[in-house]
Parts: sequence; C-alpha cells; structure tokens
Amino acid sequence: MPDPVRPIPTNLILGFLGVGKTTAILDLLRQKPEGEVWAVLVNEFGEVGIDGAILETEGAVVREIPGGCMCCVAGLPMQIGLNQLIARAKPDRLLIEPTGLGHPSQILETLTGEHYQSVLTLGPVITLVDPRKLENPRVLENVQFRDQVGGGRHSGGEQD
Repeated sequence: MPDPVRPIPTNLILGFLGVGKTTAILDLLRQKPEGEVWAVLVNEFGEVGIDGAILETEGAVVREIPGGCMCCVAGLPMQIGLNQLIARAKPDRLLIEPTGLGHPSQILETLTGEHYQSVLTLGPVITLVDPRKLENPRVLENVQFRDQVGGGRHSGGEQD
C-alpha cells in the first residue's frame, strides 16, 4: 500500500493510434514488482472498452475516460476519472494512455498543476513511434506528432 504522503509515480504513454501503446503497457504490467498495485487511466475512443478489458487481465486497476481525446477533456472528466482511480486503487504507480490523436501538453498541465502536485510525481513521458512513418513528411510536420515526441511540450510558440 502506498505511503499516503508519498506522491504516486506517474508515466504518460504517448503515440499515434496503432503504434503499440497498449502492448507496451501490457509488457510493463508483466514486469511490475509483486505486491505493487498499478493503475491505468486510459482514453477509450471507441464504444467498446477493449483496451481497458485487456489491461485488467494483467492485474491493473483500470479507469476509462470515454469520448474524445483526453487532452480535450483534460478538465473535469479527466480529473474525476483520475480522482476515482486513485481513491479506488491507491496505486503504487499510475500509467496514463491518452488517445493518439491529441496533444499531451494539456494533460501534462493538469497532472503538474496545483491539484496534483502533492498527489502525483510525473516521471518520464514515453512516446512510441512507428519508425516506418518517419520517412513521411506529413508525419514529421504534423503538430500532434511534434507535440508527442517533444514530450507534450510545445516549442516555438505554435498554436493548434
């Protein structure tokens, strides 16, 4: 059981649709230390919570945020889901998998904001990339791609 004073180590797992985010999380879950409770906040874009069901088979406590991309709902819906997940699971580690369509900077602002400063400690942001797509200029010039590989931190003052 986590120390109530110790912030929960948290990682954001980024990447476009189909790059393997859920597969990577499954691999991490298979390597988690015995006795630890890990929780996953996942953005379920479709109608059926397939990713959540798969992750639960590996022993994770899962909370799904339905609907559009998590970055667009980083306000109240994400915070409610995150708060419920933390209260229910009392996790030793938290993994967050937003949809591959959004910008992570808004999620990072929420996670590092005043409400979560003493609750979460943000660790490395992991971005998965399909190397076959790196030859495509449309991918390299995509604002969402650059936001993700930049760890959610816009550079150059670009606007969406």
